[in-house]
Amino acid sequence: MELDVERPETWPNLKKFTKFERKTWINSKMPLILRTLERYISSSVDYKDGAPWDLIGFICLDDGLYAEAEHIYDDMIKRAKHREGSLNHLLYCRGIAKFLEGRFKSALEDFRLSNHMSHIYKQNDLGAAKALIYMEETILPMIEMVTKTKDKLGRDLNVMPFLDKAVGPNILKTLHKWNSCSPLYSTGVSQGGGYLLTVKNRLGAVKSIAIDPGYEFLEIFKDLNLSIVDLDAIIATHDHDDHTESIEAILSLLAKHNDHVPQSRVKTLDIFGSPGVMLKYQGLFNALDPWGNKEINFKLLVPGTTIDHIGPVSLKEKYGCTLYVKQAFHQELWTHEESAVGVMIETNIADKSGRPVCVGVTGDTRYEKGLGEQYKGCQVLLFNIGSLEKEEGKLLKQHLGLIGSINVIKESKPRVAVLTEFGEEFRGKRATVASVIEEWASPMQGVTADDEFKVIPADMHFELRLTDLYVKETSSRVFLPYKMIETDESESEIIMYKMMEK
Repeated sequence: MELDVERPETWPNLKKFTKFERKTWINSKMPLILRTLERYISSSVDYKDGAPWDLIGFICLDDGLYAEAEHIYDDMIKRAKHREGSLNHLLYCRGIAKFLEGRFKSALEDFRLSNHMSHIYKQNDLGAAKALIYMEETILPMIEMVTKTKDKLGRDLNVMPFLDKAVGPNILKTLHKWNSCSPLYSTGVSQGGGYLLTVKNRLGAVKSIAIDPGYEFLEIFKDLNLSIVDLDAIIATHDHDDHTESIEAILSLLAKHNDHVPQSRVKTLDIFGSPGVMLKYQGLFNALDPWGNKEINFKLLVPGTTIDHIGPVSLKEKYGCTLYVKQAFHQELWTHEESAVGVMIETNIADKSGRPVCVGVTGDTRYEKGLGEQYKGCQVLLFNIGSLEKEEGKLLKQHLGLIGSINVIKESKPRVAVLTEFGEEFRGKRATVASVIEEWASPMQGVTADDEFKVIPADMHFELRLTDLYVKETSSRVFLPYKMIETDESESEIIMYKMMEK
């Protein structure tokens, strides 16, 4: 097939070649193409249909050779002084080439000039006018919005820690509403997930640990005026979404934070997780910061083990606690086995008798005899009820249920038992169910001071001070002894914590 660089009438034959062959030919012949076009643009011939610069320029635009197209039209504009009536079209085509290169501001100038030339010579050319509308009413405002959002993100990420003021040290705080495992069947915005534990380490710094950060955890975290700089570690007892859904978003924010700060302020996150959590997020756990260092330290939770270091650093030094990994009976999605775990967190906080305050986290588990004995010595126990028994005389296969919850408390004997992981059938009945569990987990006779405990259903306002086991009253925001607190959900879907009426 005929193709002669000095005869533009043969250039349409380029369409019969492959895209790679066209690109190779155009790039190799560009100086000759420009010299040929110079000869034609200098003539007085009126090319209303199929101008030579468009024959080759349109092929470049269609094949993604945008820089080549810009080069061609730029050269034609410089040599088209006696073709002022054609300048609007040449400017418009150069603007398209720049636009497709992502150079929007430069493209906008060409479109404006093209539209201006159309008005001067009273040409009915709607291309530039439409392009201006697209740019001025849609593209540029969107770019401005993205730029502002990016700038805001940079400011939001590059902030100083606020944890000490927003939450304070030695606090266990609920960051969820429900913890439904079936969000598709939710009747409203009711999913949440996780707790936030703050402890002072041996250096006096307040450190925070997210426990099972599921649905909406990060949104609630942000509502407390906290950011990624205020989160230090994550404990994930198993891989189900209602316990891990926010992890990916947290890691994304961590990466963005590290991209926006100097090397001296780069943050590393410690994650303690079950085998399913490791498999689910192993690709993300290998992330590196801009300087090539690991952003995440992951530690596998294996029942029966004690975790007192993360890498070479002592957990007591870094977080003021030690982790004891406990057995749970709950199947994980990524292992297809009952590889979920529970955790006992032994803090460096001393209770009145001088013993370390321990927080037990059962995670999701069915009840097996002796399960609660793993958490003996825990002053605080977070236990997940999940649902009620569905069949007469049969315990649940994946969750504690009512009877399992009672037995776990009888075996572990905590001071404060925090009832959580509610299915939505508990709506309006959580306080009552907590009372039932408290009643039937209490000794039938011979109650002593050592037997005293309280079951408190967890909700958005629940906040427990670990130094003295005081609970924050919702209305006054004053901490009161846990024995003086009662719960009320009669007027709202959110539980209110208030002083017990005499």
